[in-house]
Amino acid sequence: MPSSSSLPLVVTLNCIEDCALELDSLSGVATVEHVPLARLSDGKIESAAAVLLHSLAYLPRAAQRRLRPYQLILCLGSADRACDSALASDLGLQLVHVDASRAEEIADSVMALILGLLRRTHLLSRHALSASGWLGSLQPLCRGMRRCRGLVLGIVGRSASARSLATRSLAFKMSVLYFDVPEGQGKITFPSAARRMDTLNDLLAASDVVSLHCALTNDTVHILSAECLQHIKPGAFLVNTGSSQLLDDCAVKQLLIDDTIAGCALDGAEGPQWMEAWVKEMPNVLILPRSADYSEEVWMEIRDKAISMLQSFFFDGVIPKDAISDEEPEESQISDDNEDELDNQPRQKTLQASVSEHVMDDDSQLSPEVSKKTITSQSKESSSQQQGSELSSQNNSGSRSDVKRSRSGKKAKKRHARQKSSQKSETLEKESTSQREEDTAMSGTDNGSRFASPEDTRSRKTPTQESPSDYVLQSSKKLIGKPGDLLKDGFVIAMYARDQPGLHISRQRAKGGGWFLDIMSNVTKRDPAAQFLVVSRSKDTIGLRSFAAGGKLLQINRRMEFVFASHSFDVWESWTLEGSLEECRLINCRNPVAVLEVRIEILAAVGEDDGVTRWLD
Repeated sequence: MPSSSSLPLVVTLNCIEDCALELDSLSGVATVEHVPLARLSDGKIESAAAVLLHSLAYLPRAAQRRLRPYQLILCLGSADRACDSALASDLGLQLVHVDASRAEEIADSVMALILGLLRRTHLLSRHALSASGWLGSLQPLCRGMRRCRGLVLGIVGRSASARSLATRSLAFKMSVLYFDVPEGQGKITFPSAARRMDTLNDLLAASDVVSLHCALTNDTVHILSAECLQHIKPGAFLVNTGSSQLLDDCAVKQLLIDDTIAGCALDGAEGPQWMEAWVKEMPNVLILPRSADYSEEVWMEIRDKAISMLQSFFFDGVIPKDAISDEEPEESQISDDNEDELDNQPRQKTLQASVSEHVMDDDSQLSPEVSKKTITSQSKESSSQQQGSELSSQNNSGSRSDVKRSRSGKKAKKRHARQKSSQKSETLEKESTSQREEDTAMSGTDNGSRFASPEDTRSRKTPTQESPSDYVLQSSKKLIGKPGDLLKDGFVIAMYARDQPGLHISRQRAKGGGWFLDIMSNVTKRDPAAQFLVVSRSKDTIGLRSFAAGGKLLQINRRMEFVFASHSFDVWESWTLEGSLEECRLINCRNPVAVLEVRIEILAAVGEDDGVTRWLD
């Protein structure tokens, strides 16, 4: 074994202090030593064969000048790879990027920042250490606290971290909007419950929380400019874990001073306006030291990749290529899902037909194993569809025949009797709940719902829960005084005027003024001003929150005007619903003379299984 002095040297420049893992993995191959910035003059950097560092651009100029062109420089988890690569090209250095997927870490950090801003945990924790925090009134400290449920999250950009954040936000019962920036990553798809906005201004106007997830390019520099931030919803929160150049921080500071936005959270900041003294003056500002994408799991994965590169470099003498996997897990998962969908599309018609025959024919009920094979051998089953189970078993494959021979005639008859009795009981249950479900179950067709899927058809024999789209199909029924049977808590609706063409929208009288209900014909249901969130006050009363008015409730004032003035429920904001969705009358509980005659269209419904609001279009 060669002595340690004859082995090549690997220097970790101000990045890895404990090199035990690298020393153990490169034992007998190279020696590893940590060099802090205070020891630049020791000559270790110049004599090293490979150098490990965090970011070349953030190194001081004295450290950059000591790097040599013949050295292998591994950049571990750089925050700005483009800047590091450009600087390495100017200095003539061999720079290789080593990174891992940070989507989960960024999504976790953004969610933690959002919860910190909404629940004001960073402020309350300071007062918990003082006597006033325990003995004084907590209400002044808790003013401005919000809950996640019902809020609207606006995501700017399409990335793996944006997708992960959308999934987490939906679990918190939040609505998700997103906007594609130029040169976005098209392979990343958002959950089906998320809705794409056509313009950035529309997203800012409708979002309670705005989060930036786009890379820094020429098109995204100051994507949230001072002019664009004028459209942000009053009282919204802003979160940015990307580059500080994505937004105009001077404009954000002015919005905080004017109380236009309720809070801001950043992962690192630049400029004198973001100094610590200024942050202390703004209690609703959170700033992290560029740590949103860090975790021990990611760091260990990066170190393992770097060790493998060093081993191949010293053994084979080949300079490795960049090892970056920011979006690989998400892309592979999405591509696999797309392939499965393409493979399943040609088989949907055959699957639905065979399952329909299986439901209609009571005498040809098979076991679970045989029913699976029936789908794949439909051509053989068609000739024996009207025959009994004994005749159909003779025309099937050999494996099916073996399964049939293993059963006795008595057991088969008992099984058929049990299946017939269970089907009768299920039919009675369906008759008592819904006539439409009964017709669908007896006919085995999907004519009653255009949202039916092959999975729904496959499980048609068992009673299923009502899907969100079923509420739209029941819109023609007359449900008097029972809004809970027609509109559920969390639904998003649009209201068409019945006496004139147009949509009811929430409109502001003047900048900084109050909001009122108006009718406009040149807007669509995709406009946030025309969308209203249904909230249930009791079994027979509902309320309507306006997205554009910051979640304020529709009410009738003393001058008999339909306005949006309060976030809290009272009798002025309570409404009863009469009629169907096509011919609906909203009657105010305080003043029954205040009646709003509209036609309601459900835009988003709450799923019965997971409680997530999903857009129906």
